[in-house]
Amino acid sequence: MTLPDAMKAILVRRYGGPEVLEYCDRPLPVPRGRQVLVRIHAASVNPRDWLLREGRYVFRKMVRLPMIPGSDFSGVVAGLGPGADAFRISDAVFGMQRALGNMGAYAEYIAVDQSALARKPPNVSHREAAAVPCAGLTALQALTRDSRVGEGSKVTVIGASGGVGSYAVQIARVLGANVTGVASEANHELVRSLGASAAVDYRREHFAAVVRDQDVVFDTIGRESLATSAPALSVNGTYITTIPSAGTARQSLQAALGRLLRGGHGQRARVVLCRADGRDLETLAAWLQRGEIRSLIDSVYPLADVAGAHEKSRSWRSRGKLVLDVAPDEEAVCES
Repeated sequence: MTLPDAMKAILVRRYGGPEVLEYCDRPLPVPRGRQVLVRIHAASVNPRDWLLREGRYVFRKMVRLPMIPGSDFSGVVAGLGPGADAFRISDAVFGMQRALGNMGAYAEYIAVDQSALARKPPNVSHREAAAVPCAGLTALQALTRDSRVGEGSKVTVIGASGGVGSYAVQIARVLGANVTGVASEANHELVRSLGASAAVDYRREHFAAVVRDQDVVFDTIGRESLATSAPALSVNGTYITTIPSAGTARQSLQAALGRLLRGGHGQRARVVLCRADGRDLETLAAWLQRGEIRSLIDSVYPLADVAGAHEKSRSWRSRGKLVLDVAPDEEAVCES
């Protein structure tokens, strides 16, 4: 496979609004030990992308400026670094850049550790696969590592029609749980089609006023807390949020201390921190291939219009995921 000398990418040199997103030419990344070079066909947008761009992401110091944003992608293997032996050139793969990888998915090529990749199911498009990694892994790891959802569990998903929420409803159902989705009434039919057996309209009533004895309340929006969710939880239930903050860390610590004093009993508060894991992606890939879960895509944007995708994501009104088609449509060059 002949590689070009440069690639189109989105570059961020400083924190700020959409105006700091530069669509331009950049050098191709060079895969190091056990890394795979992927020619990206599609990428997806996550809230942490624009939080990073604005300088508000809690772990922003892990990423260096200038940076190419984005962590999720689907594409084709274009090159192999030393020791990379899990994939072959031209394999279709999808994955998520690790936290210390300095992002990089808003581009035509990315170098990523092979352990953060999985093979794309042949019956799943690159757009559908690119939508999965961060949101799907967050949902899977929250429901299997940060809690033990299984047959007969009761799970409430707040933000059930969103990116993480739409996967969480489906994954909880696959794991055998009885799922309640919290979303606007306009999205109730959608949430039920994903596998929820009940739906609550957050605009009309608070979920904790009508839902009881839940094993897990999974807050994908970050607007609730253990205190507001406690009436809906069982005595040993778990509140999980996707939004790390000083407040959620404090809740988690206080709940852990309380459980310690009660001999391991009591409600818990957890913050799910998504980890790039090829084995977990293989689990999601198998479910995708069998049709047990699917990607819900709200909108597709060209790479050059990533600013529009960020603005849509910031509205918190997406039904599912926002996806970028990675294809050049104009000439631009970044200054070195």
